[in-house]
Amino acid sequence: MIDLSGKNSFCLPPAVERMCGCLMHRGPDEEGVWHAPGVSFGHRRLSIIDLESSRQPMEDSSRRYAMVFNGEIYNYLELRKDLESGGFRFVTEGDTEVLLAAYIKYGSACLDYLNGMFSFAVWDRQKQVLFAARDRLGVKPFFFGQSSDGLFAFSSELQAMRGLPLDFSLSPMALVQYLRNGFIQSPSTIFCGVQELRPAHFLHYSRRGIKIQSYWQPPYPNPELKLKNETELIDEFRELFQSSVSLRLRSDVPLGAFLSGGLDSSMVVASMKKLGKTDTYTFAIGFNDKSFDESIHARQVSAYLKTKHFESFEELKSTDLLFDLVHHYGQPYGDSSAIPTWHLCRETRKHVTVALSGDGADELFCGYRRYVARRFLSWYRKLPRLLRKQILSSLVNHLPEGTGYYDHSFIKKLRLFVSLDQRLSANPEDIYPAYFNRQEIADLFVEKPPCADGNEIKDFHSSSSRLHPIEAMMRSDLLHYLPDDILTKVDRASMAHGLEVRSPFMDYRLVEFACCLPIRYKLKGFTTKYLLRRAFSGDLPSTSIKRRKHGFAVPVGEWFKGPLKNMYEDLVLNGNTLDIISYSESLRLYQEHIKGWVDHGHRLWLLLFLHAWHRWWHETG
Repeated sequence: MIDLSGKNSFCLPPAVERMCGCLMHRGPDEEGVWHAPGVSFGHRRLSIIDLESSRQPMEDSSRRYAMVFNGEIYNYLELRKDLESGGFRFVTEGDTEVLLAAYIKYGSACLDYLNGMFSFAVWDRQKQVLFAARDRLGVKPFFFGQSSDGLFAFSSELQAMRGLPLDFSLSPMALVQYLRNGFIQSPSTIFCGVQELRPAHFLHYSRRGIKIQSYWQPPYPNPELKLKNETELIDEFRELFQSSVSLRLRSDVPLGAFLSGGLDSSMVVASMKKLGKTDTYTFAIGFNDKSFDESIHARQVSAYLKTKHFESFEELKSTDLLFDLVHHYGQPYGDSSAIPTWHLCRETRKHVTVALSGDGADELFCGYRRYVARRFLSWYRKLPRLLRKQILSSLVNHLPEGTGYYDHSFIKKLRLFVSLDQRLSANPEDIYPAYFNRQEIADLFVEKPPCADGNEIKDFHSSSSRLHPIEAMMRSDLLHYLPDDILTKVDRASMAHGLEVRSPFMDYRLVEFACCLPIRYKLKGFTTKYLLRRAFSGDLPSTSIKRRKHGFAVPVGEWFKGPLKNMYEDLVLNGNTLDIISYSESLRLYQEHIKGWVDHGHRLWLLLFLHAWHRWWHETG
């Protein structure tokens, strides 16, 4: 926290200490605070490397620079060696001091040397300038805001900033994003006066104000790769992936891996075994509803790779979990897979402090079903327009769909496909699936919402014309859906339990390799993640290689007929404190769902989470 005006300096130390208390779960091992004129830093530490030293906030030997850092620099040993050859001398064995030395030597260019997940801030006493940055893919968060009288504050979680003199009025635009996409796209937050630094961006803060700049973007497909044969590309991928996994095994505390039994997590565990990690711990979660349960597949891969496997079966037994999620996510977050992720992280933390995951593979190597649907759309659109637009659409909308996992429901899959066709017909750039469409969002607001028409996902359309339609979808997911939904989900759920999660697919070298690949190596016919399946065909059971994508989903539709039923009625229908959302529309969706004609489970979850968050924020502040 920084006050260059001198008006709030006396408030900084107690405010920073309070913020540290709010973030105790992220760093249960140690707390550190540091104060200088007009500046206060606070840090909660989860000790992973160099357990006895590397305390934060950290100053350099000259005391000109002070830093706080969240995350891991995986290539810190290689960086340390280079810096030592240039004259730096280190007194700790961890990555924090290496990061600080890299900034001192290279300035903002240090970001080009970092392979890791991070958000960090460095105060330069001499220049009176703050430098802050976030990693390329946005694995680690960085929230910031500035008050009208010159107070600048930042934090790893939004809720730690409560009580500061910032503008916490609700952002209608962010609310539209949430209802449409299920998440709020950075740099926006639910509040008008707080922003989130975007992935691959850094900022400078000084008396001149805030300056934000991008330092990296994923590359575009490289035509020269067409000259390489498939075997060469497979070998290159395997080498990169093995290197990425190896870097993420650096730890001074117990380490394991999530294992769903799907291709991505199985690849990670297989690579860990190949690197000599014989005592590999793997973790999975299951459900009694067999259409959602993957535990049998995880068990099969564990037996094949000979891991020490732990699994738990979770049902939504207590609605208290909703308010746990609300508290730790800090703003409306609509992905119901946060529920199993929360349970998985809690159970995993009982055994290890670090877990590797397969996050990112779907966005990089074409794993989602909607990519396949987009390819199939070109054939579908050859059907007569009357048949597509009137007969099929009308038929689909009048068939009951049930509450099972969508891959087991032909009606659900058909509805999603017809929705994709309608969305792209109206706007070819409207490629992201929406929980609520434009008209439905307008109906949900008591008064007309801002910009309810148009796609809310921004910042990739200007360059999408050079891409294959599926590549445009993948790039949008990589830039927005991955950091603002998937990585947000994992960060909050894992850090709530003091667990660090690392994904080898998030290695920027692997990301650049994948982005350069022609589409045919990712989606061949209707086979997703083609290159990955070829690369690991000899390392995993054939059932894992051939297995189709199964999302990390929960039977939320069924839960709204059971444990979530009363909570929805109490929070959304009877105890509604969010008067900008229509009661009648919230009731209509609920009644349609209860009658069983339409599975509104995910929509009801968005509304329930929104109202629970609103009540929590205003009643517990």
